[in-house]
Amino acid sequence: MAGRLARLPESRGFFHGLIAFLVLLFVASNLPWHLDNYDQAKQAYVAHEILKTGELWFQHTPQGRSASKPPLMGWISAAFQTLGVPPDFAWRLPSLLAALAVLALLVREGYATLGQAGATLAAAAFGLNLLTPRIATLVRTDMLLGGLIFAIGWMIYRKLRAATPWTTRERGIVFALMTAALFTKGPVIYAFLLPGLVAFALLERDAATRRLVWSGWWTWVGPLALFLAWGATGLLTNADFYRDVVERELLSRFQEGVRDDERPQPVWFYFPHLLHKFAPWSLALPALALAVPAVRRGLWAKPQTRWLILWALGGLLLMTFVPAKRVDRIYPIVPPLCLLFVEAATLVWAERRWRAAAGGAVLAALAFAGGYFAGLVPLSIQERTPALVEFAARAREIAREHDIATITLPRARDEGLLLYLDVPRFADRGDAFAAWKRGDRMALVLSERNAANFHAAVGPVPPALDSGELRGKNERRYLLFVR
Repeated sequence: MAGRLARLPESRGFFHGLIAFLVLLFVASNLPWHLDNYDQAKQAYVAHEILKTGELWFQHTPQGRSASKPPLMGWISAAFQTLGVPPDFAWRLPSLLAALAVLALLVREGYATLGQAGATLAAAAFGLNLLTPRIATLVRTDMLLGGLIFAIGWMIYRKLRAATPWTTRERGIVFALMTAALFTKGPVIYAFLLPGLVAFALLERDAATRRLVWSGWWTWVGPLALFLAWGATGLLTNADFYRDVVERELLSRFQEGVRDDERPQPVWFYFPHLLHKFAPWSLALPALALAVPAVRRGLWAKPQTRWLILWALGGLLLMTFVPAKRVDRIYPIVPPLCLLFVEAATLVWAERRWRAAAGGAVLAALAFAGGYFAGLVPLSIQERTPALVEFAARAREIAREHDIATITLPRARDEGLLLYLDVPRFADRGDAFAAWKRGDRMALVLSERNAANFHAAVGPVPPALDSGELRGKNERRYLLFVR
């Protein structure tokens, strides 16, 4: 048995099967692909608004506030939609492509470090946990940001490994990656990279090695200047930009209780969550370092592995002391930890017992992550029924039958309905009721609460379509009225 486990990471057949399983896991873990949770509708609406109104720089949330995230992910999703990709896929492709790109980079570095076994271990550590599959197809910026941060940190890792100076082309790539990261989620990128850079500069005695981690001031400051120019333009042209973006998105991270969707968390919040959601790798890596002194010495002896340690630890510690906490916010430290695990494995790979332990860890991760999502997906499909999507599709069909181009939708708590109905924005309820009273031809979708107000204002009107009782949604029921 130990011999089979020891050979498992070096099997090309197993590796190819693992990659196929990971791609399937990434695609399937968030089924059914709805926008009903995790604020996905807000991010999807950015691409929706770009296509509907042509607003490229300063989009909004479905409720009319300024969008709290910069527009890059929305640009990418909108571009895919113009190429004919269905919206449900286009909204998720930036995250999925970023996950696959990180997987490819990790496999490449794993192979360069430890051959086929390194590629297998890198892929398993990245994909077989409770974080990556969940984030890989969410309509959120987390995976795209994590991929961009990893690409920059990986370039520094490669520089230290090769001990070669930065070229102008490489500096330009860092500049582009930094700009993309800033226009994905703002200055949080500095929180994950700068602590490690500063620590490396302070701890590294060799001046030539210290210079290798720094690609140049213009590659780090230039992108920030572009981002600040974008922010300044938003402040000057949009009266709500400061409240919605600067206060609610940026400053709220440092003030507990400012946002009603976040609860105060203890300072140690991230540590047990990381141990749980990155298991078994979160247990295997420190256990290996503690059990084998040669691993501790070997990891610290090489500049590229010192960088991985300081990069991951610096980002984790800084985010730990940021008051507002949520588990997905520390995701960018996961890819460097995967690479660090492979580096640690190389130091004990000559011993069969450690090869067998690595094979056992891969199988344990397959059972842990695969079993978790195999149970979660059917439960999610059962709880998050497609009733709202089906209601919206039928409502659009009825509107077309009545030759009505646009459905009127007053504000509702299910923000995804706006996109399911392909409506540019929520309508004012009073204006919608007044238009109905005037006798305008219209298709009007109302929540059950708004329908009661509608009947009080215009009298009893039979609905053309009733969604029925909705499970797992913010509103209990929606009704379509057509004139």
